[in-house]
Amino acid sequence: MTELSAQTTQSPADDKDRNIIDPYRTDPHHSDRDEASLLERAAADLHHHHQLSDGVPEPVPAWRHIDEAVNWLTLARESCANAPADAGKAAEWLLDNDYQVYRAIRQIKEDLPHSFYEKLPALRAEPKSRFPRVFALAHTLLKVTHLQITLPAAIQFIRAYQRGSPLTIAELWAFPTMLRIACLEILVSSLGAILHDQIKQPFTPTIEAKAARSLDNTERVARSIANLSLIAAISWEDFFDQTSQVEKILGKDPARYYALMDFETRDRYRRAIEILSSYSDMTEVDLAAKVVKRAAASGRPGEDHIGYWLIGAGRRIFEQEQGLTVPLGLRLRRLAFDHAGIFYSFGQLFCWISAFLIPAIYLWFIGAVPVHWIGSFLIMLIPASTLSISFVQRLVTMIVPPKTLPKLDFSQGLPSDCRTIVVIPALIGKAEEIPDLVQQCEAHWLSNVDPHLQVALLADLADAPAQHMPADEEITAQLVRHFRALNSRHGQKEAGPFHLLLRSRHYNRAEGCWMAWERKRGKLEQFNRLLVEDDDQAFTVHEGNRQTLSGI
Repeated sequence: MTELSAQTTQSPADDKDRNIIDPYRTDPHHSDRDEASLLERAAADLHHHHQLSDGVPEPVPAWRHIDEAVNWLTLARESCANAPADAGKAAEWLLDNDYQVYRAIRQIKEDLPHSFYEKLPALRAEPKSRFPRVFALAHTLLKVTHLQITLPAAIQFIRAYQRGSPLTIAELWAFPTMLRIACLEILVSSLGAILHDQIKQPFTPTIEAKAARSLDNTERVARSIANLSLIAAISWEDFFDQTSQVEKILGKDPARYYALMDFETRDRYRRAIEILSSYSDMTEVDLAAKVVKRAAASGRPGEDHIGYWLIGAGRRIFEQEQGLTVPLGLRLRRLAFDHAGIFYSFGQLFCWISAFLIPAIYLWFIGAVPVHWIGSFLIMLIPASTLSISFVQRLVTMIVPPKTLPKLDFSQGLPSDCRTIVVIPALIGKAEEIPDLVQQCEAHWLSNVDPHLQVALLADLADAPAQHMPADEEITAQLVRHFRALNSRHGQKEAGPFHLLLRSRHYNRAEGCWMAWERKRGKLEQFNRLLVEDDDQAFTVHEGNRQTLSGI
């Protein structure tokens, strides 16, 4: 039996059993430069013949009938189990790696919904097949590489094609799915020929699937399955970063923060470009260039970052300056957010009045007298208020999406200008609680070991009837001893990453006891004041190197 490696791109068939012409494997003078030249020429020729249509793309048969492919795979396994001798190698490959095909089918269904498919630019063709442009690109790459794709080849091919016209963001994300569809077409077509059409094909393969006839059907089956495995292993985020023209332009962010952000944040910015482009006739590339130019022209801190104009307060200004037509639904949504208090109050009032509706209908039906109406409404006041508040709060959480903050990418460590400290607020009532807190501090640091990361325990003594209690000295001494041990164990040159900051009690007349000011919120506020204003008066004990707190 043959085992499939997720990284292999070589044919599974034995060379001695093949009778095919494959210049990439039989020509001793073939080099990577020859392959690169072939990819360049194929991409340029393809762009020369491509003309885009204004309409929605026609459904690719394999995508339209993707649900039927699961049943076909089941029947294909059964036929391969009893396949004739001449189908042995192809049947063996499908039986060994049918999970690869099933995974690809499921991935196609998940990654290419109808709403996304309709965004893909279609080719203008006669008489009627207007398939997505990226579908043609996927088949051409498979043809040129003789069904042996690699990430570098895919990047070079797409880059070469975009010298004529850039692909949209949607097309680049759809490219791996289109490769799966193309491989599935080739698999269905070739396996059907090997099994002499014993099973009904789930769809009619396109004419592109019949290309690469320099390979026999057995080899096509093997390589198409191997490609499905490789497609699942490739990092398509890297592919997108290296091929997207929008990504290249946004990388010129005047504030120089875009390139330092994590992938999710950069993808959020790119989605904003997609949405803004849909409001106008401008291409995504042109719009990205205008955003960068607008950020560079602002000259003010904060506004020189492209995020201010894409997802921040400057977005509406940018839309107006570019004459973008914002949909009515979005304008109404913005109106609601601009007057959130009014809409929230109106919603509460409406739900509160609605809560009286059923009791009112019942009272009217039984012919209640005014006294009964007044008494019933008085009883319903609190339940109606509770019901309306709960309903509106639930509705808000369902309708209003959470707002996520843009993030920098620290996967390779913290840079020197982003020094960070993790703080753990704590209230200590007895000495027995100290070992667990110290262990927690150490665990936080060991989970994120970085020369520019520190950990601080912001501690308060428990509320007490007097400012000083007998156990205070023991608690303080143990805390200091533990943190000195931590810095000695993990630090260098008396500059360990751990800090202990302890506050004293003050009398609180409202609570009638001695306690630290504002507890958790107060600790954080006073610690921020220490970092920003160098004011440490709130902390009576500080164990750790004070100088290392500068620049946090």
